[in-house]
Amino acid sequence: MTHPKPLRVLHLTGTLDRGGIETWLVNLLAQVDRREVAMDVMTVTAQPGPGSYDEQVRALGARVIHGPSTRNPLTFALGFLRLLRRSGPYDVVHSHIHHFGGLALLLARLAGVPVRVATSHSDTGRLDRQARNGRYAYLTLMRAALDLGVTHRLAVSREAARALFGPAWQERGTQLVRLGIDLRPLREPVKVGAVRAELGLPPGEPVIGHVGQLRPEKNHAFLLEVFAAYLRRHGPAHLLLVGDGEERPAIEARVAALGLDGRVHLPGSRPDVPRLLQAMDVFVFPSTFEGLSLSLLEAQAAGLPCVVSAHLTPEGHLAGATYLPVPLTSGPDVWADAVAQALAAGRRRPTTLDFDIATNARALVDLYREAVAAHPAGGNGS
Repeated sequence: MTHPKPLRVLHLTGTLDRGGIETWLVNLLAQVDRREVAMDVMTVTAQPGPGSYDEQVRALGARVIHGPSTRNPLTFALGFLRLLRRSGPYDVVHSHIHHFGGLALLLARLAGVPVRVATSHSDTGRLDRQARNGRYAYLTLMRAALDLGVTHRLAVSREAARALFGPAWQERGTQLVRLGIDLRPLREPVKVGAVRAELGLPPGEPVIGHVGQLRPEKNHAFLLEVFAAYLRRHGPAHLLLVGDGEERPAIEARVAALGLDGRVHLPGSRPDVPRLLQAMDVFVFPSTFEGLSLSLLEAQAAGLPCVVSAHLTPEGHLAGATYLPVPLTSGPDVWADAVAQALAAGRRRPTTLDFDIATNARALVDLYREAVAAHPAGGNGS
């Protein structure tokens, strides 16, 4: 059977380390037939280099392209255009890198790429409103570039749409999209006792869990305060923080300062997150901002009761799951009591799961095909 020429799509993301967007991209690549849509991935970051997913992406048939450093916009622009010419031509460039994606998509337009898609994954609205001087100028320029370069606006939540595309995001035709998760590993049986033993978690004590890159917005410092308050108010427990990142040294220092050694476990970045979720009894997620957290969706799909920041988008709550929103201003004691309440509620799987990666992948492929048909090569879009 012969296949028509595949669409060529280039995804732009940060370093390919384990995180929500990166894991979604890997799962997407596993779902899409490369004979229908040939996807490649370019990393766009200040410090280009290999990531933990590089080999897996290549094994799925995609090229991994390490883009030029973003430190100097002019040098980036010249290098980016050169890489587009060398690895293209592409029918679609799809940015997942928030504000800097504006420049990348404008360059893609200048390079003749007919379809330029931006997906907003993060609600940075409050942080952006505080921008002054150089940061304010940067945001202004990137938003202007985005308006000139983008043909299709997507967002994972209303808050994420507003953050990147402005208060008139609906009038601009922004589509809200559901990012999928791979449900199959969450359904596989797991020997919980063996997993806990492997992680050094003793039987009989609750395990409070969190999954996410160790970055400031994940608010691990506050989570450690919550855990310390839980120990004071409710008795022995363990805290399992899955992930890695720039905040690890600060987190380790804070663990020592709070006297939590032996009770806080940092296994690093792991490829078996669905398995580790089974070792947890409750999932605590005090992020200062998010767009739509895939790790939070996975935790609920695994049946874990979840205690989350009250300001996070309600679209992250799966119907039927135990989901306790708590304001960050409430303080560690209130959060600790909410954790105890969630533990008492126990596991309960959601009644509906409409975040399957297979459905999401099909919808995205259809979007690409319709967009390319509407924006033939050589067009400048809108």
